[in-house]
Amino acid sequence: MARRFARRRGGIVDATFERGELELLEGLPEQLRTLYRADDDDPARARLFPRAYLDPTEEQAEAEWRELVHPGLLEARLDALSTLETTIAAAEPTKRDRLVVHLSAEEANAWLSVLNDARLALGSRLGVTDDTDLATVDPSDPDAPTLAAYGWLTYLEGELVDTLLGDMPD
Repeated sequence: MARRFARRRGGIVDATFERGELELLEGLPEQLRTLYRADDDDPARARLFPRAYLDPTEEQAEAEWRELVHPGLLEARLDALSTLETTIAAAEPTKRDRLVVHLSAEEANAWLSVLNDARLALGSRLGVTDDTDLATVDPSDPDAPTLAAYGWLTYLEGELVDTLLGDMPD
């Protein structure tokens, strides 16, 4: 796979995509907003907003924690979605019929948040575990396209992390 992220001077990260890839990313905010507002019983939502207290006798403490912390977590996630939308809308065409998005460090972190949430949500819906080998998925499997999207999001997230860490000392 071609590298999608490259660091430039001044801490800017260039993200380069094919038009179809960017369209896939453009759909994430709507899907994640729906998930963020879903019922607490949704396993994908539970993966993104896990309980603080696993002990069922601590329901009062859990309710207090959610009341105190959840609004801030939700706001940060919604802000990250808005950042993704804004930066994609500002994408510039390249000579090779691709699109490049220029990301500040803060915007790159917002992208990481969105990519991670999308990946975790898909993974929880698909039942992905550490033992899941995406390379051996049968193309006729009805989940194959979604597993491919999961794999692509995982790749993007890893590459963006590597790009951001590239300037850090060993």
